[in-house]
Amino acid sequence: MTEKRGRKRSRSAAATADADGKLTRRQKRALAAKAPYFAPKPSSSIHRIEVPPEDLTPQQRIDLIADLSESILEDPTAALTSSRTSASGAPRGRGDDDDAEPGAKKEPQYHKTQSKMNKLLDLASLSTNGYDGHAARLAMLSLLAIFQDILPSYRIRLPTEAEMSVRVTKETKATWDHERKLLQAYQRYLQLLEKTWEDEKFGRSWSLDAGKKGNATRGPPTTLAATAILSLSALLQTCYNFNFRSNLLSIVVRQANNRSSEEVRASCCGALKTVFAKDVQGEVTLEAVRLMAKTIKQQSSGSRGSHVHPNMIDAWLSLPLRVHEDEAAAAKLASAAKAKKARKSQAGKEMLDIERDLKEGEGTVDKLELAKNQADCLHTVTLTYFRLLKTVANSASGEGDEGRRNHNNSAAVSELLPCALLGLAKFSHLIHLDAVVDLLAVLKDLLRDNASGLPVDAAVHCILCALKTLRGPGRETLPVDPKEYLIPLYGLLPRLGTSKDESVGGSNDALKGGSDVIEAVIQCLDHAFLQRRELSTARLAAFLKRLASASLHCTPQSATPLLACARQVSARYSSSKVERMLENEEDVVAEGMYAPDAEDPEHSNAHATSLWELALLKYSIHPRLAEHSLAMAEGRLLKMPAEAPGKLWASLGRDAHEAYIAQRAVFKRHPLDHRVLDNATVAGGSRRMRRQRRNQNQIRFITPRRTGNWHLLPVTAFTML
Repeated sequence: MTEKRGRKRSRSAAATADADGKLTRRQKRALAAKAPYFAPKPSSSIHRIEVPPEDLTPQQRIDLIADLSESILEDPTAALTSSRTSASGAPRGRGDDDDAEPGAKKEPQYHKTQSKMNKLLDLASLSTNGYDGHAARLAMLSLLAIFQDILPSYRIRLPTEAEMSVRVTKETKATWDHERKLLQAYQRYLQLLEKTWEDEKFGRSWSLDAGKKGNATRGPPTTLAATAILSLSALLQTCYNFNFRSNLLSIVVRQANNRSSEEVRASCCGALKTVFAKDVQGEVTLEAVRLMAKTIKQQSSGSRGSHVHPNMIDAWLSLPLRVHEDEAAAAKLASAAKAKKARKSQAGKEMLDIERDLKEGEGTVDKLELAKNQADCLHTVTLTYFRLLKTVANSASGEGDEGRRNHNNSAAVSELLPCALLGLAKFSHLIHLDAVVDLLAVLKDLLRDNASGLPVDAAVHCILCALKTLRGPGRETLPVDPKEYLIPLYGLLPRLGTSKDESVGGSNDALKGGSDVIEAVIQCLDHAFLQRRELSTARLAAFLKRLASASLHCTPQSATPLLACARQVSARYSSSKVERMLENEEDVVAEGMYAPDAEDPEHSNAHATSLWELALLKYSIHPRLAEHSLAMAEGRLLKMPAEAPGKLWASLGRDAHEAYIAQRAVFKRHPLDHRVLDNATVAGGSRRMRRQRRNQNQIRFITPRRTGNWHLLPVTAFTML
């Protein structure tokens, strides 16, 4: 008898195993069930690559995304190439065999299979994955991680037609093919992200009239749109040296001014700050700064007024500008002379191109190019800052069409002015002296004409910018008197106690690291009285009196740093006239009376009064404020750096944000304890209690009083007691 081929093999194997006597129970069960002992590994979902994504279930799409991502990372070159699969599964009929010629060789049939990268890109698009938003998000994030891992840190230059016609090696041709496919996949991914963001950045509107012009509702972006723009921001942070960086910058810069979503705006601004910090050559930074300046100019000069968010301008504070304008001019001249010399001959021009390519490949920093880029960045940034100052001056004075148009935008101007002044204060030491003189003149006119009309934060930052500019290198020769900026600062101190102005620089902003009113005032006092020598004791006494008065109506987290500044100033200028203000007014011998409403601090006659505000502040509910007021009244020095005004403002702002007030535990004697104790017993008991408190954990809980639920009993119940 003839047996089947497979059956015979299994029987012989079983007979051999039984003869040896080495079969286990599991092997016997496997042979009995006609199943192999070693079960194959569960098949991957890669075989579903030929199935359209809309025909898969949601879980199958997720599994396919995971398997495709793992396969692409294992072999990126093979994942970018489409493969061919033989169509061996096609059925053949009897008529085909009859018509075929005897001895003829039949060619195999193949069909082209989509590459794994293109399949993953299809899964990231709603139109091709069956409108599965969750799968699209997962595919976008998977592609983000893949491209961040496989993209090189240099720009890819595709070969020209002349280079393609030259005979090259097989490895070079394979490299060109791989780079071309990588660029195509990356470009398609960027286009997908941009289209997803543009389609859903204002949310989905299901009304029939939403597609018509003027009927679209503007809401927050959808989750898929937020994923797309966050992916673009992440790509800019890591792949800013790769191709298509201009497309990335244009999208991210536009959305850095996004007002519908704080997360999107923070992500784009953070990406720009990261690029500013990582870019060593300065080319990407210059391109981003020019795009931001163009956006700010277009938004500020629009018919609807200024719509630029302050976070976009604050991103320029992260620029690592270190080249002075004079040094940059010399670098520009040297670079232009070198380029002109190289252009005279064709060989020199080719050599210049070769040197540029070699420097780009080596990753070295060209100091001349860096100086030129930083000079262009500084010029663009300062020009934008001056344009914002001009807009504020015109809107405040109402001159011209621009002033009349921007007169109703005082709220937006008040947001942008502190940002511009902070930037000018940071980069003022790099600006030319002629520009510094013009800047000080603009600030002087702005403070003189609009000191009372400007918001407190804008006015304080004007003064801070002027004082920082005067402290720069070589600024001692400028014909500017600091008194012109100290008089407005003296007039702004009483306005610090208003709730509206303090909310601008509250504890939330302090936690975020932003600059606020109190911190700016602390820096102004530091530049005015601590980093320079003040010769007028009348001005010193007036500022000390005004700081003590402002501390009365400020919140404790604002009053404590102001008192610390007053203690610093009084400790440095320890004179008899300043110390006399800590005495009683009846014992003070002075001419005239104190004028608290005087505009000039030297005309207030502050020596004729005393700091009586300290007697009230020492009874404050806040222990830190009471401690500083008592220490100032006793003439004690600050314990630096723990009691520095800046550190006090940061710590107290954090405590106010957490609604925390530090209280000192006071152990009192029980009122029913009538024992008479001598001094030695009291001293020994206090030492023992201090030792016990030091050894135990300082955790106190307030336990509720046990009332026995008397408040729940009826009124008649108390008559029976």
